[in-house]
Amino acid sequence: MIEIVTADIVKSAVRAALGAPSGSVLLDEAYLALALRRLAGFLCPGSPRTLVRAMVNSHRGLVDDLVGFAERVEEVLDTLVAIGDLLEVRDVALEDDEVKGTWLVAAPPAFVARESGSAFILGISADEQTPLPDEMRARVMADRTLRVIETQGDEDLSAILRELGLRELSAEGWLRTPRRSDAATLLAGFDSRLAACARSGEVPDIQVLDGSKNTRSYRRRWTGPGRLTGNFVVRRPQTYGADLWGYAELREGSAQKLLDLPMTGDRWRGCDAAWRIQMAIDALAGRPQEYRLVEAEAGSRFDLFSPIPSWARRRLAVIGREVEPENCLMSFLVTTAEVEAEEAFLKDQLYLSRATA
Repeated sequence: MIEIVTADIVKSAVRAALGAPSGSVLLDEAYLALALRRLAGFLCPGSPRTLVRAMVNSHRGLVDDLVGFAERVEEVLDTLVAIGDLLEVRDVALEDDEVKGTWLVAAPPAFVARESGSAFILGISADEQTPLPDEMRARVMADRTLRVIETQGDEDLSAILRELGLRELSAEGWLRTPRRSDAATLLAGFDSRLAACARSGEVPDIQVLDGSKNTRSYRRRWTGPGRLTGNFVVRRPQTYGADLWGYAELREGSAQKLLDLPMTGDRWRGCDAAWRIQMAIDALAGRPQEYRLVEAEAGSRFDLFSPIPSWARRRLAVIGREVEPENCLMSFLVTTAEVEAEEAFLKDQLYLSRATA
């Protein structure tokens, strides 16, 4: 018997196969994270574009707006890198030794224990996106892009996970942050390094993060160089892999000098350094990027309007919990006891200011 299969039937079946919550046909963030981990198990090592393209192609006929879907996939993929499920490998030599790319590799299975006794599950294996026995895998809960196992009774969850072969990562190491620096000192350091660079010559297809535009609309801040003059966060495409990030001196829209990000020896990603530089630029220009603090039943919700470095996102996800954003880019629910400390963290490390409206 031939039966017509609708898009909703396919979505429901795929969600069930990936272990996503049943009863829904939404291609939400939790589903995208599950699907990307599964693809990464087969396709990595590979470029970010390869994963995004594979996701988009496999969902043709299931989504109406492929461009918007690709943007959502890119955002979730960036989150998986930020939390440590995927690792960036820079300067990968391909067939042409002169051409370098940025590839993604699957992080080995690991976990981070929380003070509550629960644990974050990280990493990917080729066979299973969550490399655990069936009984333990059934206990894994998808909290948006994060995977969490709650402790049961008086069990030693960390010992159990270690016996199953998962590597334990210390919370201190996983949540390590850069050395504290005020905005002026941070920017002066990068300006000095940029000034010491040789002339770059023409940089094709460069995109500029223009701080003079609305700080609550991250995507609309990206623009061509036009006739801009000054030092700017920039990015540019490369033949293989993700876009390259940098800090550039422009004169009438023409690149004079270019400092590649991340710098040699820096453990953070290029985008992490670039986003923090832009936060410092905005703060020193008197238009700091903002966060919104909203009272919630279990504490307060921090709403953010622009991307934040991976180390900041991990901290907020561990101390609080990432929740569905409301008219913003990302949101974190933090208990009342932790709100003051996290506000200080956002102001001291990311130079953010609480929105007044």
